[in-house]
Amino acid sequence: MRLERLQTLTHNNAVYWAAFSPDGKQIATASLDNTVKLWNPADGTHTSTIKAHGDGAAFVGYLADGRIVTAGLDRSIKVWSPDGSSLALTFTGHQDYLTCGAVSRGSGLLASGSFDKTVRLWDANSGAAAGVLTGHEAQVQTVAISSDDRWIASGGDDLTVRLWDATAKSLTKTLTGHNQCVECVAFSPDDSLLASAAADGTVRLWNVTGELLTTLTTKTARIRSVTFSPDGQILAAGGADGVLRFWNVADRKELLTQPAHRNTVNCVAFSPDGRRLASVSFDRTIQLHAVDRG
Repeated sequence: MRLERLQTLTHNNAVYWAAFSPDGKQIATASLDNTVKLWNPADGTHTSTIKAHGDGAAFVGYLADGRIVTAGLDRSIKVWSPDGSSLALTFTGHQDYLTCGAVSRGSGLLASGSFDKTVRLWDANSGAAAGVLTGHEAQVQTVAISSDDRWIASGGDDLTVRLWDATAKSLTKTLTGHNQCVECVAFSPDDSLLASAAADGTVRLWNVTGELLTTLTTKTARIRSVTFSPDGQILAAGGADGVLRFWNVADRKELLTQPAHRNTVNCVAFSPDGRRLASVSFDRTIQLHAVDRG
């Protein structure tokens, strides 16, 4: 496996998140500078800036129809038109900083996590609140939605990963083993696996019944971000050391370790076809890479 850096893009403050549009023709990046920027990933052209939040933008994602979802430290989630020119919905309800968000790949279901220890669910189609998940004993740092909308996963400062039934809005399993804050969770594309990354420098792979399958160790003190490739064959992670790491999901072998940033990698995201990877960092940059699977 090989990565080739294609473009370096910038914000005026730390970059927290990145997402490709469903057709792969646009990438959105969320920053502590309170904005979400839209880019053409083909050539790195900056196409638009959304003045998204009154405090830092912590998350951005796309609904299946191209609408853009943003979440900010101002405790709000917003839904925008595909070009970012108009605001369609604003959701509020968290009682403290909103730290993370997630978007369903198929429906209008949204999720958000907060310092208030809750995960909240929202419906971007009806514009209604869809539930509150309580049980975390400390700040929630990460949330993910399975592609079939059956499961919600969350993690945070209580060192746990929690699996929730999205329909019943109930806790089904609490996963333990990380010995520091859980920074990121991600479902595999077929929903058979859940990855969790933590400030203990490990990535753990679980099945959706909560069984631990393997623990991947690294030489960094903190893994901040993790994601699967669209075909589910590769697991990518970004660390506090600015390094990108990749593993083969089938045999758990490390494929590549590559320095990319001068500071913590807050998010890694594959394009829908798996041929591009975006990494974003506290160093205020977005790196766009070509992915050569060899």
